[in-house]
Amino acid sequence: MVFEKQISPGLRNILKACTTVQQRQDLASQNEMSMHTLNALINGQRSVTDGTKQVLIDLVGLSLTNAKSFNLSLTKYYLQLI
Repeated sequence: MVFEKQISPGLRNILKACTTVQQRQDLASQNEMSMHTLNALINGQRSVTDGTKQVLIDLVGLSLTNAKSFNLSLTKYYLQLI
């Protein structure tokens, strides 16, 4: 996969809205990353690197799983949350 240096503002909003703080903390811990670093990635304050891309992939997957639990697409799930 090829990643941009930062994630788009739209994806930032989706990742924050479609996952809980606890889920993000768990993912950060599983990927041996601090919550501060993960938040900085999500907020576009840190660049996506080979060392950080896996946690973002996992976060997108978790967002999709959360949406599917309500039988919704990620976009529809996000629009219901905002």
